[in-house]
Amino acid sequence: MEGGARVVSERQEDDRGRLKRRALSFSLTVVAAALVIGSLPLTLPLIALVDLVRRRRFAWTRALLMVAWILVGECWGLLVLFGLWLVKPLLGRERFAAGNYAVQAAWVRSLLAGVRALQSMALEVRGAEAARRGPFLILARHVSTADTLLPITAITAPFGLRPRYVLKAELRWDPCLDLVGHRVPNAFVRRGAGAREVERSAALAEGLGPRDVVVVYPEGTRFTRRAQARRLAELEGRDDPLLAQARALRHTLPPRSGGVLGILQRAPGLDLVFLAHVGLEGARDVGDLLAGRLIGQRIEVEIRRVPAAEIPADDEGRRRWLFE
Repeated sequence: MEGGARVVSERQEDDRGRLKRRALSFSLTVVAAALVIGSLPLTLPLIALVDLVRRRRFAWTRALLMVAWILVGECWGLLVLFGLWLVKPLLGRERFAAGNYAVQAAWVRSLLAGVRALQSMALEVRGAEAARRGPFLILARHVSTADTLLPITAITAPFGLRPRYVLKAELRWDPCLDLVGHRVPNAFVRRGAGAREVERSAALAEGLGPRDVVVVYPEGTRFTRRAQARRLAELEGRDDPLLAQARALRHTLPPRSGGVLGILQRAPGLDLVFLAHVGLEGARDVGDLLAGRLIGQRIEVEIRRVPAAEIPADDEGRRRWLFE
């Protein structure tokens, strides 16, 4: 983890209330876990009975158990990460980082495994062999919070790669993401904050080795028809030359290309890996979950690698290419 990328993860936080935020988020997580799990002997049969009456494939029961599983995962992650911090002086920088990557991978894979089991979901990954060796830049589709688990599950964990994420600053309120996210190179960015956030993202491209990858969600937010309309209006308002291409996109938002272009400027030899997927559209919000829209879905992941030589060399060409 060379200079620039390490600075991104360790020194970027503008919020001087980091300790206050962590004290609040950590304690709320533990209290919520205790309440949810402790009340399961009462709530689980009651909700299961309601589901029986409603005849909705136990959607509420599955949702309750899913919340409990996520909270257990958060508490497990916090405990292990605290243990890593205690032995940090004995590990040294590299082994400490490796330990955090290992915890991150185990945490993410267990979360998705639990979600799949509880929602009776299948997972199929195609083309993963193309992403066996880094460095490269992953551009992933974004339709729900759950799809943030896919790059690690489908690509980095199976091949022992180390992901560097560009994440929304709000995700620092997730305790495990907050801890790991500041121990290894990641960039927590604020939407709409401009050049400063692009620079934070671009810094992740420094010092990449054969086991390192950068993960970006170029849409910037989850795909919805409302978000699509807002983005198109934004492009129309500034008479963007790529407006026609943006209107032709049906299942993704027009990309916010600043971070991607910044990364490619720093590391012009990077291959791109596109991570497309379907099956998680029913997990956009709590309403979808309670309605049972995830139940029985099949998550299909398609991975495609584009060599750096096939990517335009200039920013204008790259941006146009991303819109195609």
